[in-house]
Amino acid sequence: MRAIKRTIKARWLRNIFIVTVVILVVISGILAYSVYQRYNHAAQMTLKSCDTDVADTYFSYYYPLDSKTFSEAAANFVENYEYRDKIEIWVIDKSGNPLVSSGGYEIGEYTEMPDYYEALNSENKTAVKRCRTFWGEPVMAMSYILRDSSGENCGAVRYLVSLRDVNLQYYLIIGTIIAGVFLIAMLMFNSGYYFVSSIVNPVKVVNQTAKRIAKGDFSARISIPHTDDEIGELCDTINDMARQLGQMDEMKNSFISTVSHEIRTPLTAIKGWSETLSSSAEKSEDEVLKRGLEIITSETGRLSSMVEELLDFSRMQSGKLKMKNGVVDIIAEVQQAYLMYRPKAEKEGKTLRLVLPKNEESFVDGDSDRICQVFINILDNAVKYTETNGKIIIKVENLKKYVKISFIDNGCGISKSDLQHVKEKFYKANNEKHGTGIGLAVVDEIIKLHNGLFRIDSTENKGTTVEVMFPLHTA
Repeated sequence: MRAIKRTIKARWLRNIFIVTVVILVVISGILAYSVYQRYNHAAQMTLKSCDTDVADTYFSYYYPLDSKTFSEAAANFVENYEYRDKIEIWVIDKSGNPLVSSGGYEIGEYTEMPDYYEALNSENKTAVKRCRTFWGEPVMAMSYILRDSSGENCGAVRYLVSLRDVNLQYYLIIGTIIAGVFLIAMLMFNSGYYFVSSIVNPVKVVNQTAKRIAKGDFSARISIPHTDDEIGELCDTINDMARQLGQMDEMKNSFISTVSHEIRTPLTAIKGWSETLSSSAEKSEDEVLKRGLEIITSETGRLSSMVEELLDFSRMQSGKLKMKNGVVDIIAEVQQAYLMYRPKAEKEGKTLRLVLPKNEESFVDGDSDRICQVFINILDNAVKYTETNGKIIIKVENLKKYVKISFIDNGCGISKSDLQHVKEKFYKANNEKHGTGIGLAVVDEIIKLHNGLFRIDSTENKGTTVEVMFPLHTA
């Protein structure tokens, strides 16, 4: 029961629908009371339009009145009353007994006459009241007290208007108001319930799907009719989130597998050559020792580079990738990366060439170590993915406000489908080559921290061009 009370539908019913219905009932009550007062006022005005002076003048001719004379005067007055077809008129004696009625019927002994008794005590000798006749007919009655010259009560004239038609009309209007309120309430309930359901039902599906995603089922999708509103946008966002989480999960698994393989390979080599060197130590085989040390050094470098990449990635993810900014000589950093990779390229039968601007200097604001790291990572990829006898060119150009460093190779290239993802963390376009898949992600982050530009253009089986631009230092 508590769960039901907390639902959106229940809150809508309690906070909006019921409150609105109460407001409609109050407004309807005010409207019904206004209609009642209007009809009541109309009946009163009809009675008050009766000229009571006519009665005073008529009966004054018969003063002093005895009972017989008064009865005759009453009969003549009623008989000759001008509006007897619209208003019923009674004449009451001074004892309060109705003597004659314009309706021609006998007046009951126990007829209600509250207006008469109120008029007896009224200063203007008049009172108007709603009451019923002896036969139960609802009427509006006005009594006017007749007094002689000495102020003595001589009797009264009572004017009556039937309220049967008035009440019928009033009840019809009230019924119409009630029916209108009911129809409005039902229309509001149905439209509101449909509207709330159109929100709640998709939210239930979203909630169920979100729970599946939270449990690791990234294949879960929200499958409801698409709407061009906030609900539809939310569903699209969650579906896109699930898709991206699925991709990230796949890349994470691939990353773990790759890193495990990458770490295992150099460790195996180091272990194997350590055992070889240990077993051949007594034989003093210099060639074997030299080869083993070279492999241990190479594989240790691979592990060190991998660990540095992982550390940089961890710092990047936590926002702790710090820069030690200063004025950096870009040409010097490019030359350092070039000199570092030229022996490796030559050893693998690849040509590495550096093209620098003549007699020009290029200084930028930034961290020299991080900028050199950018060049090394890009060069490492260029050498790695260029076949034997291939060429890699590093070209430095000074533009108006930027210095552009281009790395051009004629290697295996990158497919169009992979090109748009190569900057993403853990993504590897070529799983046949060693690497963690986070090098270019780190490069991209470092270049952004230097307010630079990073662009990759590649054609599969033809080669790749990587362009890096840094803002030039301004004095």
